[in-house]
Amino acid sequence: MLRPSELARFWELHPKTVYLWIKAGRLRAIKTPGAQYRVRSEDLPAICDELGLPLPPALVATSSRVTILGAGATAQRTMRKALKGKELAVAWYANALEGLVAAAEAPPALVVVDAASVDAEAAVRALRRGKATRDVPILVYQLASAARAGAVVRAGAKWALVKERALAATLEEALPAR
Repeated sequence: MLRPSELARFWELHPKTVYLWIKAGRLRAIKTPGAQYRVRSEDLPAICDELGLPLPPALVATSSRVTILGAGATAQRTMRKALKGKELAVAWYANALEGLVAAAEAPPALVVVDAASVDAEAAVRALRRGKATRDVPILVYQLASAARAGAVVRAGAKWALVKERALAATLEEALPAR
């Protein structure tokens, strides 16, 4: 059972939008004895498919989780475009340390590192040292040069991109087959 405010936060919508969907019957919800709405997790896949919204991370299998470390605003737009329409749980972490801890606790199918805002080489080394994340594929993008890309690959990244233009194609290759 999820609160409408949790769904709004995850979908990046205003909470009133979710409440309006409930009142209009577009999103099924039950009312608790305390007169609060709760959305059953069984009802979410249908509404997510209908509206093209991602499933909340708690409802998606671990094998389809993507952890993104340090994505800036421009990079987030590119990532959203590349991941649109895929049933993936995407977790964004502006703080790389928080993202590394989360990846260690629940290993994702893919870790994406924005080298423009995170020390990519250090992040890759930290992921490779962790027992749970040792085999998780890592994609690093927005590297400053080919030399930096080589260093990141030597540290353990599977993909290292100097230009953001190749991000969508590389994500297609990197994401688990569904």
